[in-house]
Amino acid sequence: MKKLHFFTYSKMCVLALTGASALFLASCAKDGFTDETFSSSVTNSTLESPELTKDCFSTQVNSDGSESIRVTWKAVMGAGGYEYQAYNVDDPENPVELVNGVVDGVYFTFPKAEDTRYMVKVKTLGNTKLNNTDAPDATSFSYSTMIDAKVIPDGSDIAAYISANMTDSEEEQAFELEADGHYTCNGAVDFMGNKMTLRGNKVSHPVVTFGADGVIHTSAQLKVKWINFDCSEASGKKGVIEMSPNPPATASAEAQNVTAGKNSGKPADVYVLMDPILVDDCAFKDVKGSFFTVGDCSWGIADLRIQNCVIQLDFDGSVSSNYALLSAYSNKYTAPSGGQFWYGCIKGMTIRNTTIMNIASNSKNFTIRFNNKDVDRVFPTADGTVTWMDNTFIRIMDGKNFADRTPNQNKYVITFDNNIFYDTWRIQKFIQGNCTVNWHQNQNTTWGVVSTVDGTDKGKWATEEDPGFDLAETKKSLDFTKENFGINLTPTGAISSKIGDPRWLK
Repeated sequence: MKKLHFFTYSKMCVLALTGASALFLASCAKDGFTDETFSSSVTNSTLESPELTKDCFSTQVNSDGSESIRVTWKAVMGAGGYEYQAYNVDDPENPVELVNGVVDGVYFTFPKAEDTRYMVKVKTLGNTKLNNTDAPDATSFSYSTMIDAKVIPDGSDIAAYISANMTDSEEEQAFELEADGHYTCNGAVDFMGNKMTLRGNKVSHPVVTFGADGVIHTSAQLKVKWINFDCSEASGKKGVIEMSPNPPATASAEAQNVTAGKNSGKPADVYVLMDPILVDDCAFKDVKGSFFTVGDCSWGIADLRIQNCVIQLDFDGSVSSNYALLSAYSNKYTAPSGGQFWYGCIKGMTIRNTTIMNIASNSKNFTIRFNNKDVDRVFPTADGTVTWMDNTFIRIMDGKNFADRTPNQNKYVITFDNNIFYDTWRIQKFIQGNCTVNWHQNQNTTWGVVSTVDGTDKGKWATEEDPGFDLAETKKSLDFTKENFGINLTPTGAISSKIGDPRWLK
């Protein structure tokens, strides 16, 4: 973990107050005072360090747009200053110091990071003029930028536990799995219309083993982080993440007043998710079918993000030819009215710093599939974005077009660079000719094994180059007990050795 750079304010404005009647204790939200201001009543004493509570922490927006955490405390009478430290303690056994120093006021700042645990220490220093000595100990306080979570005990079935312990709420909720824990998922986890985070431990990922019916359902914002999933025993008849088969009425486009450009500006008969679905820093073993799918209902998905992941498939197409790795293609097209709606889509899609690999050959299933190519049959406008950066794609799929029914007009903007496509087929079926594309040919490579590289792909969208993978390594299942999951996908080509998922370049 890299140490972060920072700055602190070590000097503060002095409030000139006179007379004992002006003395008071500053709250956690107020600045402090110099010793001349408040020290007259405290002399010849051993001081105590200030109390720290959650209310002493706030977010400060800096002039460059970044954010810092501001720590403020009540002034200690007779103090000569304060010594402080802040640590990143995502790995409690190896804390990383972020900032330290001394101030004569009552606050300091340090850079804020998302989903991070901190330990903050503040110690009161003595004042020689008043014969006051240092506090014997610093006050320590644990602070986190993560939302509070219900911890699922190690060994639990997460579907059963979440079903028994989730409550409906307008506020985001979280469930947390224990570090290095082992869990099962033998049924459907259905978060319904609740905004949820399902997280493990950033340093020591727990493992969730799916049974035949294991699946995560949602109709609302979902974040899945820091968990390894073993999908070896899953049937492949559901996605790993799938939209709820019985969404709440509030998920309809009409209930949210999301209008469709190609429906005369009225809401379409479709479900819509405007908030993101995010999968971050997770690993998936032996996925037998779809990774993400809308399932039985027609959905417009506004924002799907996959980052810092390894998704290993064992997906040969034997379960169903209708499935796709990432699918807005519905099996039943069920609409909010109870009828059918045929026009589901994904408006925004991001895949970054990720490896997606299939250990099986597949000539039946698309990698990405929409119901239709017109985003504005669901959303107000036809625009959309796709961002693929720094990814390694292996054998998805080696005998089937990369995509089906994706947008083919200039309002749909595709940005892709630093990607390796190995033994895939026809990425041109996703990057349609009329899309707006931001890319550099010599920063994306493609190579064929089962089939020669499609002429349009190597002539237009990538440079043909063998990344030098050991073919046997590309056909291994993940092993969660080993470093890098027991596989080595380090590329050796002139271009590919510098691009792809960064984990293999270290």
